[in-house]
Amino acid sequence: MGVPSLGKLRHMYPGANSCRGFYSFYQYMLWPEGERKIILKGGPGVGKSTFMKKIGEEFSSRGLDLEYHWCSSDNQSLDGVVIGQKVCILDGTAPHVVDPLFPGAVDEILNLGDFWDSRIIKEHKNEVIKLGQEISRCFARAYLRLQEAAVAYEEWQSYYKEARDLAAVKRNILALSQEFLQGCSISPYEARHLFAAAITPAGPVTRIESLVDNDYSLYAIKGSPGSGIKELLDHVAYMLKLQQFYGEVYHSPFEPQEIDLIILPERKTALLDLSSCIVNYGDRILAKQKRLLDFDELIQRSLIDPHARRILGARNRFDKSLQEAVEFIRTAKQYHDELESLYIPAMDFAALENLWDTRGQFYCVP
Repeated sequence: MGVPSLGKLRHMYPGANSCRGFYSFYQYMLWPEGERKIILKGGPGVGKSTFMKKIGEEFSSRGLDLEYHWCSSDNQSLDGVVIGQKVCILDGTAPHVVDPLFPGAVDEILNLGDFWDSRIIKEHKNEVIKLGQEISRCFARAYLRLQEAAVAYEEWQSYYKEARDLAAVKRNILALSQEFLQGCSISPYEARHLFAAAITPAGPVTRIESLVDNDYSLYAIKGSPGSGIKELLDHVAYMLKLQQFYGEVYHSPFEPQEIDLIILPERKTALLDLSSCIVNYGDRILAKQKRLLDFDELIQRSLIDPHARRILGARNRFDKSLQEAVEFIRTAKQYHDELESLYIPAMDFAALENLWDTRGQFYCVP
């Protein structure tokens, strides 16, 4: 008998460090037809991410498809894993607190805090409190910087919105959205909303190549902020909902109210903004482009050129504020690592390992 092949791996983010603060789509982590959700509780350093990685490796080796949902505040740490579209294990602690919606029927809690010695942690009470406060301050300041970036971004957009040929923009939105959605069938499930990228301690990161396979048909769009790209993606997302088509909607990690990517899994088709000012998705995509629409071709240059200096200034302020936000998020990660170091000695990892050996596979059988 041959060795079973590994299952397909997909990588995404259920939360974002955004200009609107921490933004959560954790409610969409489990697929619509999912059957079981295990919510992990416990403090930093108790092994939640390691536990999920071990589960993922085990079931991937059995040939099951997996989704890894990564933490936007630590791009090496997992916030969740989905097995075979049926079972979800996720971190339910702050800042993305998740509680059971259907206890016993779908959701259950696994408290890894049961495996620590609280007496050891209490010896470091003052340090735990201080580090927690420092982490909160860093994120608050990061979000202020992202708000500053949002102000610059809004100004940047405003020049292109004034200069676009609105009638031409509307015609292209209607034509491309109709072509993209052609052949979709009605689904009992609503769209899933997630992030294909995140603003992390390492800067903006993505593994979009795991979401858009090489055999996908890619509808690519590009253009400056405000040129009409986001209106197209908004319209397609609205039509998905209105016509009851299933799709995956991936939002901007900077501005969650905007969309970067829409995938129709059943049709193996994707609509992608190649011009994201946060993440360069295009360098990681090998799928063949079926269409490419450049919204900058619908801009009236005579109206945009007089504002070139102001546009450059807005973009520079945007880039500077984004970089400063990343620096605060990176500092928060350093404090978080210190906090974990106080919890790790208090954990009984042998007992946690025994939990996996005796019950882990029971928890996760799809």
